[in-house]
Amino acid sequence: MTAVAAITIPILPSADFDVTAGFWRDFDFHEIGRWVHEYLILRHEPLAIELHFWHDPTVDRWTNDVACYVRFDSPDAASAQHRAWSGVEVQHPASFRPLRTEPWGATEFAVIDLHGNLVRFGGFPVSE
Repeated sequence: MTAVAAITIPILPSADFDVTAGFWRDFDFHEIGRWVHEYLILRHEPLAIELHFWHDPTVDRWTNDVACYVRFDSPDAASAQHRAWSGVEVQHPASFRPLRTEPWGATEFAVIDLHGNLVRFGGFPVSE
């Protein structure tokens, strides 16, 4: 059997695509596709991370429980990206969480956007 490469892309709710695109633009994500009141695609280069959004005008920042995980190759890569984004000014109620080493070994941080989507970024040490 031949292995096939696959990519998982989160699909998160957005009440307003302009707000979503503007928020993530500060983290260097750029719009690569938009279908009015249907779908939005944002991409970060050179990281090759895509975030997709579906339009949900009822999504509430305080009750939204949607989340995804973006995994880097290593804790150092996650730490470097946290440093790269540390100058982004995030306005309440959104948040940019501090970098932490978790009990399970991952080095992680999180961004919660204005619609309450939790995007966790992290890297795990290489197992020997």
